[in-house]
Formats: sequence, C-alpha cells, structure tokens
Amino acid sequence: MKNKFQLLIIALMFLSSFVKSQSYHEILQKIEDNNIEIQASKKHVESKAYEYRQHNLPDGPEINYGYFPNNSSVPGTKEIFEISQSVQMPCFYRNHKAFANLLISQDEYKQLIIQQNILSEAKSLIIEYVYLMKKASITDKRLKFANDMYSAYLIRLELGDANALEVNKARLHLMQVTKDEKQIRSEILSIREKIKSLNGGNDLDISVDDYPGENLIELDSIIFDRLSKDPELLSTKKAVEASEKQIMVTKNLQLPELSLGYGSETVAEEKFKGVLVGISIPLWSSKRAIQKAKLESEFYNLSESSLNESKISETKIMYDQANTLKENMESYQSVLGEVNSQELLNVSLKTGEISVIDFFTEMFYYYEIYDEYLTVERDFYQSLNELYKYRL
Repeated sequence: MKNKFQLLIIALMFLSSFVKSQSYHEILQKIEDNNIEIQASKKHVESKAYEYRQHNLPDGPEINYGYFPNNSSVPGTKEIFEISQSVQMPCFYRNHKAFANLLISQDEYKQLIIQQNILSEAKSLIIEYVYLMKKASITDKRLKFANDMYSAYLIRLELGDANALEVNKARLHLMQVTKDEKQIRSEILSIREKIKSLNGGNDLDISVDDYPGENLIELDSIIFDRLSKDPELLSTKKAVEASEKQIMVTKNLQLPELSLGYGSETVAEEKFKGVLVGISIPLWSSKRAIQKAKLESEFYNLSESSLNESKISETKIMYDQANTLKENMESYQSVLGEVNSQELLNVSLKTGEISVIDFFTEMFYYYEIYDEYLTVERDFYQSLNELYKYRL
C-alpha cells in the first residue's frame, strides 16, 4: 500500500511537471457543469420564472351553461349560455411583468449564491490539495533522508562507531517521518474523493501544481468591487426594487376589474342573445393590502442598508486576516530563503560540532518551522479564496 501511494505521488508530480497545468477556472468550470446541486438550483430558477410570469396575461375566459327542463307552468325547456373574459386595467399587466422580471432576477442571484458557495468549497479543496502535494514532496525527501540515516547508523553500530542511543534516535526519526507520510497519503485520497463528489461523482484530473495567481489588492478597491458584484447584495437590491413595484401592482389591483362577454338564453321557442358587461370593485381590502406592501418595502430597504454595512465590516475583517497571513508568509520566506538548516546540520554532525541527539532535535525543529511556513502559505490563499468568493 505504501509503495502504491509513493507511485501515486510520483505520477502526480510527473504530470504536474510535464503536462500543461490546468487553470483553476478550467477545473471550476467542469465542476459547475457537473455539480448536481448547481444544476438543480438552475432548474428551480427556471420553474419559478414560469410561476412568476403566469399572471402577466389575463386568466382564461369563463364559460357557463345552464339547462332547466320543465321547471315551470310554461311549457318548454330553458337553456342559458354565457362566455366572458375578465381583465385588469392595462397598467396592472405592465407593472406585473416588471415585477415578475425583478423576482426572476432575485432568484437568479440566489442561485448564484449557491453556485459560488459550491465553487468556493471546490477551490478550497484544490488549494488544500496543492498544500498536501507540497508536503508530500517534502516528506518524500525527508523519508529518504531518514532511511539513509537509519541504515548508516545501523552500519556504524556494527562497526562500533555509534551507540544504541544514537541508533534509537535515528529509528524514532524514521518512525515519525513514516507516520507523517501515511497521514498525508490519507488526506490526499480524502481530498480527491471530496472533489469527485462535487464534480457530480465523476473523476476529475487535477494537474494544478501551485496556488492561484491572486494578490491582495487595496481594501477600498475590494469593498467597491464587492458592493457592486456580491450576489447576496444584488439579490437584496432586486428585492427592494420588487417590493417597490409590488406597491404599484397592489394599487393596480384596487382598480375596477372589467368583464366582457356574450350570452344567450332560450326559453321554449324564444331566444335572447346579447353582450355581457361587468365590473368588480374591491372595496374592503384595498387600504390594508397597500399598507402591507408599503411595510414590506420598508423592511427590504432597511435589510439592504444593514446587509451593506455587514458586508463592509466582514470584508475589512477578512482583509486584515489575509494581510496578517501575507506578512507572516513573507517573513518565513525571507528567513528560510537565507539559511539551509538541513545542510548546516549535516555539516555540523559530520564535523562533530553537535551530537546525534542534538542533530535530530534541531532537525525536528527545522521540520516544524518549515511545516508552519507551508501552513501559513496555504492559509493565506484560503483567506484570499474566501475574500474573493463573490467573483466566482
């Protein structure tokens, strides 16, 4: 199993080196096309669009027929037939069409929120995958070094050039690195399975060898950009516009409803035909309906203002976190770029400047520092993913 994993890591690194790297956009586009939840949310928006538009035109005509045989002292049968069409005032259909379009736009932005959440999760998993592949590459080198050290000290023990304590220290070092390698193996397989799930259960080749090429731009630019593109804000804005249009639609419904039709009545041999005209005047509910629509509009306006402030505050917090991680990452890069602790420790051990125990103690400390750097680097790009989620 261990050898299979090492072959998998080598194959993945080989592909990353010699195959043209995929962009994050290409991978996320595939997931968008295959993700079941995203496809379901798009279908839901389409179905709601039909629902919203069903009142853009008048309801169908109403047809009545009556048959009354021999129900009076007058001989003969009575029959009636009526067909009529009721319509609102023309302004109602014009305003309701605009109202329906605003509701559709609102649902489209809500669908985009679902889509962005899924794509952000997928991007986060890819960033984690890159991080684990970096760790796997480092751990592979550490494992080879640990094996070589342990083998060398076994030989030195046989030659009497090393003691049992030094051999045990080398063995413990090998055991720790082996444990780390197994943990990374498990995490890589887990990440790939999660990405497969987001891709609709389909396998997805991931030939990404580095983090996204994103930078931390000025805070004011991010805030301005987010306020104009964040789908949650845009959905709320459409809700405000829809609530204002709903007031107009509600007022239109308080206007008389007209009915025009044709009717005929036959009694025995006598026939009567003519035009039917009707009018329906809402008297009892008009004031309350309009007041309700106005209160709902006020609610959505206040919600929009509150959400704007919340998004600005949230963006500032995420920006500060990302900026701190960036500074920490650059500090690690500066220090690690100036020194090569592993080479220095090897030289010091060979020249007898430090003992074997001190060597492994310092080596573990160096591993810990480098692993912290990899973690900070990953966390920085994860913070950018969250900060720029509204762009997906």
